[in-house]
Amino acid sequence: MVGGLVDCPMCQGLKKIGCPNCGGSGILRKRHEESAVETPCPACQGNGVCQCTACQGTGFKQVVPF
Repeated sequence: MVGGLVDCPMCQGLKKIGCPNCGGSGILRKRHEESAVETPCPACQGNGVCQCTACQGTGFKQVVPF
């Protein structure tokens, strides 16, 4: 069997995943005393998605033959 490329199983070839830092919301909520402060997530710049870490944003993974 020869190795090849397949769609990344983590992002299904989309190159992006939901941001693990904010859970895909794009917003971080911090409680200060009786109120909450919302700020854009620094990891995804408030977009809610990040580059896939499994394929480094290529959308593909190399299949390694046994």
